[in-house]
This record gives sequence, C-alpha cells and structure tokens, in this order.
Amino acid sequence: MANKKVRREKSENVEQMILNVAEDIFLEKGYAMTSTTEIAKRVGCNQALIHYYFRTKERLFEKLFEKKFVIFISAVVLSKERSANFKDVVRSIIESHAEIISQNPRLPFLLINEMTTNPVRFRVIAEKIKDTVGSLLSGIDTELKKEIAAGRVREISAFDLFLNILSLNLFVYIAQPLISHVRDYSFEEFVKFTKKRNEEVFLTVWGGICIKENIL
Repeated sequence: MANKKVRREKSENVEQMILNVAEDIFLEKGYAMTSTTEIAKRVGCNQALIHYYFRTKERLFEKLFEKKFVIFISAVVLSKERSANFKDVVRSIIESHAEIISQNPRLPFLLINEMTTNPVRFRVIAEKIKDTVGSLLSGIDTELKKEIAAGRVREISAFDLFLNILSLNLFVYIAQPLISHVRDYSFEEFVKFTKKRNEEVFLTVWGGICIKENIL
C-alpha cells in the first residue's frame, strides 16, 4: 500500500513538472513553435513520458489552458465570498483578475495568437470551459439583478460587466511595450503602474454602472 502511494505521488509530481515546463515554453514561444521534444529535454525525461501523460501536444496545451482558467475562476469566486457589498465584490473581482494577469503577463498574447492562428482548436477549448463561464456569470448575474432592482446600479448584463473588467485589465499588458516606451518605464515602474491601474479600472467600471447618488 505504501509503495503504491509513493508511486502515485511520484507520478503526480512528474505530471506537474511537465505542466510547469510546458507552460513556460508555450508562453515563451507560442503553441506552433513549441515541441514535446523540447519540453521533455527541459523536464529531463524522454518524449514517450510526455505522450504517456498527455498523448499529444494539443491535449497538453488544452490541459494548461483549462488549468489557468480554473485559477482565474477560483479568484473570482473567492472575491465574491469576501463581502456581501456588491461594490466591494466588483472591486475585489477587478483586483483578483489583475493579480492573475500580473502573474501570467504573457498569457494574453498566447490567447490572442491562438484565437487568430488556430480558431478551430480555440473553439474546442472554449467549448470545454463554456459551462464554467455560464456558472460564473449566473452567480454574478443574481447579485447584479438585486442591485438593479434596488436602484443602486443601472441596467447592464453580467456578461457586459465582466467584459468591461476583462478588457480594461488585459489591455494594459497587451500594450505594455508601447506604454513602457511612451512613459520611459523600467520593468519595476511598469509593475507599480499596473498596481495603480486597479483603482482607475474600478472607478471606471463602478462609475459606469452606479446610479449617481450611490457612486461613492
């Protein structure tokens, strides 16, 4: 029994190591330029082991994407649990999402590249996370409708609210080369800038949906 447990833990460690290394290479080179040969080389295992755990490069990529999305969803769910005040929920969602992006600054580029260069594969991945997105929006929608009914926020769909947050948070990282050049930011200065952006994004989003007398 003990030997089986050790083997299982070792197997899980190897699988996670492959995922970690593959993530770095996918983000560094993109899907097309990444090979299972290079992943195996960096992990220090043979290529057959990659195929044993994930079968194909495509399956490995899908697994990573789903994993990242689950992390993001978890951050949003936790932010909802921290406060019963919808204003604080919106602020917390913005901050949680921004934190996830800051930890994975190359991820937006990878996703955009996949959407444009391989829309078929991207649709397969999107279909897998469709129910999760629907569940998330359903939870936010319930709270949002209460606020609308109480006259505290204007009519807006949960999807539009979510999209506003995503686009405002994502664009800063997509435009990072331009922003850093125009503002002469070092890497450290850009990081500080993104932290300050959280409040600006919140004020923009909240100011856009809140009924005037409830804006503060």
